[in-house]
Amino acid sequence: MWWVILFTLLLACQGQNKAGDYPDYLRVADKDDVPTLDPALGYDTASWQFEDLIFETLVDYGDDGAIVGELAQKWTNNKDGTRFTFALRDDAFFSHGRPVTAHDVRFGLTRVVARHGGSPGREFFLSIRGAAACETAGCEVSGISIPDEHTLVIELEQPDPLLLHKLALPFASAVPPEVIEKIRDDFGFNPIGSGPFKLVERIPGQRLVFVPNPYYRAPRPVQLPGIVRFVGVTEDLAWMRYRMGLLDLATIPTAEFPLVAHDARLRSYVHSVDALRTQYVGLNCTRPPLDDIRVRQALNYAVDRAKLLAILNDRGTTARGVIPPTMPGYREHDPVYPLDRERAKQLLQQAGVGEGFQATLWLRNDETAMRIAQSIQQDWALVGVRIRLKPLAWGPFLDAVRHDRSVDMFLLGWEADFPDPSNFLDVLFHSRQIGINNHTYYASNEVDALLDQAATTSDPEKRSKLYREAEARIVRDAPWVFLYHPKTFLITSRRVRGFRLHPWRPPRLAHVWIEDGGQ
Repeated sequence: MWWVILFTLLLACQGQNKAGDYPDYLRVADKDDVPTLDPALGYDTASWQFEDLIFETLVDYGDDGAIVGELAQKWTNNKDGTRFTFALRDDAFFSHGRPVTAHDVRFGLTRVVARHGGSPGREFFLSIRGAAACETAGCEVSGISIPDEHTLVIELEQPDPLLLHKLALPFASAVPPEVIEKIRDDFGFNPIGSGPFKLVERIPGQRLVFVPNPYYRAPRPVQLPGIVRFVGVTEDLAWMRYRMGLLDLATIPTAEFPLVAHDARLRSYVHSVDALRTQYVGLNCTRPPLDDIRVRQALNYAVDRAKLLAILNDRGTTARGVIPPTMPGYREHDPVYPLDRERAKQLLQQAGVGEGFQATLWLRNDETAMRIAQSIQQDWALVGVRIRLKPLAWGPFLDAVRHDRSVDMFLLGWEADFPDPSNFLDVLFHSRQIGINNHTYYASNEVDALLDQAATTSDPEKRSKLYREAEARIVRDAPWVFLYHPKTFLITSRRVRGFRLHPWRPPRLAHVWIEDGGQ
């Protein structure tokens, strides 16, 4: 009888998502919808993956992680690194047919730095002279000038060795002002960009459909007829549809991973990379009793991280701090919080909550997150901490974490936007990021001072030392429960060619192609 039920569910899912209607497209799926396709507002891997299809930035990353030109065909900078001049390609066109100019790049940047724009990327670009004074999109920023239609000059208040990395982020995409002024808040649902693809259909809760931008003229041509991204497909259901030949890309459920590892045919289609990512439980440092450092340290001591990795079939490494071991300059050290339940109980007793306490752990509603959360829930119960789990869809979960100060704790991960410690430490722990990206409301004058000093230090060794000291203080203060650094595994169908994983960016779907005779 089980196979009858399974077959019925698969037919129902096929009917809802019309999987059979896109045999020539690259077919991907996820349980949750994409939060936004507005590059000024998206700051999650799902949004970035599909913004990457639609938009272009001045520079981008090559497969080896090196900075390469995208809209910019070349660039120069002065000796002290405070003035950058970008020469734009003259063959870039938005998907509605208009040529891209330096004005469109400038407008995109003003949307991000505008004080009232609400962009989570604003802090990245405040080193641009005059950016901090920008109030609304389209404002005049003294540090951005346009000598001609295809030249953009950016001048900085002080040297920023990471500027090119920041300009490779989707936040810095070129966007058409006339479209945004016309549709305003609907731009995230009806985006227009100059990237290799354009969105032609979006049915919330069902699918997004992308086809090639007919005006795209970049050196690397598009070889896919289209991409469809189905919504509402759980990991297990996605796996079944992959095995039936209805999906071209899938994650591997934990229960299926040993089977794939021992199946030579399937194993040949597996792609893996050590991600620049840290999984953690964020603790609201303003809510009692989590406002007590001893309680936060106790929660760290009480987690069995070896058990977590066993749940994941050892697809990762134990976290010993904020920074993942794949970060350039990472230095190995002993665990700061080994499993020590007696120490956890002592700290809770010292904090006046020796009898334990109750709290709610918010998380994304997917199978892997639930299994991790349940394991942590069991660990904390052994030291008297009673946790209620609150799973939500991805979009509402992110919204709650970012804006609801009543959230006690949340299970989340952070993947680097670029390979530098500042992208973890500054973005997530500096007090000026409270209300933007510092969702634990952690504030430390000592850490702020170290991060500010590191940001203006050009000597690499001194800079690394400052970041290591800042991280050590953050780990001591424990605004996170540090869990593990995952290794990414994805599997493609036999017909997919050219697929690559990137260590800190979502897979570049626009660069793959399909050959006949597939799965």
